[in-house]
Amino acid sequence: MRTTITVSTTFAAAHRLPDHEGKCCRLHGHTYGLEVTVEGQPQQSGPAAGMVMDFAELRQCVQEAVVGLLDHQLLNDVFDFPPTSEAVAGWAFQRLLDVGLPVVRVRLAESPNSYVEVTA
Repeated sequence: MRTTITVSTTFAAAHRLPDHEGKCCRLHGHTYGLEVTVEGQPQQSGPAAGMVMDFAELRQCVQEAVVGLLDHQLLNDVFDFPPTSEAVAGWAFQRLLDVGLPVVRVRLAESPNSYVEVTA
């Protein structure tokens, strides 16, 4: 049996895609929606018995590793690559892996109707 848990949060950031031929070449912002899913076996004992991970702990890790670095930033100043939603989601996925989370999915929405998913 596969067990996953997911937390969601938001952050505000601006970006521009200078080589894009559409309107995204101009500076604009989004309130991004971020979902992070991790996978694991529920713990058998201890204070987190029955949990893959405490939701509060996962939320704190996402805040420290990703959201705290991107919130209210101009993403072009943060990254050395064009900050498309696909690229930012991939970066977030790798960053969360690097801090030791068993991440299996990152979903990044730049609007209620447009999102990208990166999965393991």
